[in-house]
Amino acid sequence: MGNFNLSKIQSIIQSMNFDAWLLYDFRGSNDLALNILDVPKASHLTRRFYYFIPKEGIPKKIVNAIEAGNLDHLPGEKLTYSSHASLAHHLSNMLSGTKRIAMEYSPKNAIPYVSKVDAGTIEQIKSLNVEIGSSADLISLFAAVWTKEQFGENKPVANSLTAIVKDAFNFIKNNILSDSSITEYDVQQFIMKEFDARGYYTDHPPIVGVNENSANPHYAPTIEINKPVRRNDFVLIDLWAKLNKPEGVWSDITWVGYAGKSVPEKYINIFNIVAGARDAAFDLVKRRFETNEPVRGFEVDEEARSFITKAGYSDYFIHRTGHSITTDLHGSGAHLDNFETKDERLLLPSTSFSIEPGIYLPGEFGVRSEIDVFISPDGKVIATGGERQSEIIPILA
Repeated sequence: MGNFNLSKIQSIIQSMNFDAWLLYDFRGSNDLALNILDVPKASHLTRRFYYFIPKEGIPKKIVNAIEAGNLDHLPGEKLTYSSHASLAHHLSNMLSGTKRIAMEYSPKNAIPYVSKVDAGTIEQIKSLNVEIGSSADLISLFAAVWTKEQFGENKPVANSLTAIVKDAFNFIKNNILSDSSITEYDVQQFIMKEFDARGYYTDHPPIVGVNENSANPHYAPTIEINKPVRRNDFVLIDLWAKLNKPEGVWSDITWVGYAGKSVPEKYINIFNIVAGARDAAFDLVKRRFETNEPVRGFEVDEEARSFITKAGYSDYFIHRTGHSITTDLHGSGAHLDNFETKDERLLLPSTSFSIEPGIYLPGEFGVRSEIDVFISPDGKVIATGGERQSEIIPILA
């Protein structure tokens, strides 16, 4: 509780050329609105509510008479309704004179992450001669922006993840050279111990995939299901963590290695394509910010995807290029996606996201190379880990 800031929200509304933001919920259907409005999780939400924030002036709230106190912690004039006629009356009066509002809506459901308001409610509001636009970019500015303190605290975590993944490859090397048996699960637990030693939090143990398991983007070993790691195996490690505090922001990287002294060409060729796609995506974002041109999530995905397509592997890049990073691993800002969805949200200053293209050859191996990017308040595009993987690690070298 306590994150609601009316002046900040109104400045965001103005910057996006809306007249107002109408936040709506029915029985917890709009988690984005509940978060923005600091509605307590224990609230008894059985009826519709509306919270109307004009670009300037005093908000208004419409609440049901039997749940009239649910928005009492927020500023503004309270209007109560019981019948559908009284609700329609309040909505008509509240929206009178308003031309363009934002709601948690995405045309044709292009961005399902923000499409929280049902079609009937959209129809109802439009019937009052109001134009509705998506609140997607408003949500990014409100919920996906990092503070200076968060960026400062994230940098050592990002650097640590790179050190940990290199230590994990050394852990594999030492066990193989000493003829000790080692599994994907052992490597995963080695990383978890490193997290614990540093006081980091993760919501799920890391991915360690050997050979064909690396071709499954969301494979993760368990104590019951895992493969041994042996000489001449290909190994993918994807790890993510943050400081163990609610306001901590995530770091999330993926590296690959080969359990030999030199890496076979078949792995090198695929890695070079993936790394090229990764760098092409990063360079596009950097160019756009250097020239003060807007860049949207789907455009960055398309840049990476085109690179892989030209190399002949489009059918083997089976997920979006990246995701927003906030205090949630998959945050509420723009994702790099023109594949699973068409994410038209802007990449904004003070936000972060991953770039992680991949090529997955079923039954053989998969390569993913993941970096995290932060856009500074003045538009500088920064790879937060400080190091991009430039070649496959020859683990036994």
